[in-house]
Amino acid sequence: MESFWGAVKLMLFIYALAAAISLVTAWVIKHIFTAIRMQNIRAQARKDAKAEASSTQGGAAPKGTA
Repeated sequence: MESFWGAVKLMLFIYALAAAISLVTAWVIKHIFTAIRMQNIRAQARKDAKAEASSTQGGAAPKGTA
């Protein structure tokens, strides 16, 4: 019986270890996608700000370029 109980404990430990590794991997992937989404939002905001700045200048060339 001792060897059977040892095998069960080992199985439970391996299962818990695999579950922990899986959760950590999912957490990392979630944060990678969140960072990509935030960077896309920032890039869109910069693009919108640049478009707004050029439209408020009336389409004139920026200072020092002509």
